[in-house]
Amino acid sequence: MDSPFHSASELKQLFKLIGKSFDAVQLSQGRLQGRFRVANLGSIVVIELKTNQRLLLNGERGHDCMSFSFEATGLADEHRLFNIPIAPYSLNGFRQGQIEAHFQLSAHTTTYLAVLSTTHFNAFLRHCDSEDLIDHLETNNAIQVSPSVHAQFRQTFEYLLKHQPTTSQQRSQATNHLYRSFLNTISNKVDHKYLAYNPSPRQRLVSEFVTWGFKNAQQDCNLDQISEFLFASRRTLIQGTKESFGMGPMEIMKRVRLEQVNWILRSPNARAEKNLRTITEIAQHYKFQSRGHFAKSYQQVFAESPSETWLKSANQ
Repeated sequence: MDSPFHSASELKQLFKLIGKSFDAVQLSQGRLQGRFRVANLGSIVVIELKTNQRLLLNGERGHDCMSFSFEATGLADEHRLFNIPIAPYSLNGFRQGQIEAHFQLSAHTTTYLAVLSTTHFNAFLRHCDSEDLIDHLETNNAIQVSPSVHAQFRQTFEYLLKHQPTTSQQRSQATNHLYRSFLNTISNKVDHKYLAYNPSPRQRLVSEFVTWGFKNAQQDCNLDQISEFLFASRRTLIQGTKESFGMGPMEIMKRVRLEQVNWILRSPNARAEKNLRTITEIAQHYKFQSRGHFAKSYQQVFAESPSETWLKSANQ
């Protein structure tokens, strides 16, 4: 698979094709241009995700699933995992037993992910007499590596996506090579540093808020009501979202609703399913009562008017 995407909701649909249920929202302002490439190696799915805008993804990666992910340059300032900034030159996201997914991607970056079965990888570790490493994979979510090792991973992923294996033997060889590379990395405790998974209470609150926000975006709730639902103070919630996203909780909620509008405008099938026939009906369905305010907010985020998005869907 090699697909461009022009909205966070389109990226959400691409993740669905590989069995991952993530909600997505664009955090920065401007036209989104992204690329989603996948190489299926059988036991491992390798993904390349390029974006020119800052994105937030939230959802569930599923049972019996772990991943090794990294940003290509190793210097992404706004990459975050569960609202914790990632360390330079690090592999992230491998904490076993964790079902939830919550991560941010910096603008103008390329991120690589290897998605694999926890059971299968642990069986490999036992086969290599490295079962003791499982404890590290259950309590940590990142490991900082040397720039040279980071570069080797980048080159390996680039090669696999450019020269995708076509036979079962080639896929098995590629999988074994990646397994061995991951094992060498996580077992090297002299040159590499494990980073404990330890989000603060405020960072956990923000993750809970985002999950709640995607599920309840169409509810007409104010900040006091949201804080009450989350058993948190207004002040703590505001501080947390501003630390993680650079904006307050109500602006995040508006971004989520604008993202939903953007998807409906892009998708004739989604409009038909919800029986929404005009832009005004769509805006009101997602709790935008003022047409002028809605159009201005939409233009600011996506750098085009709602009618321009609608016309693009009609011309596809």
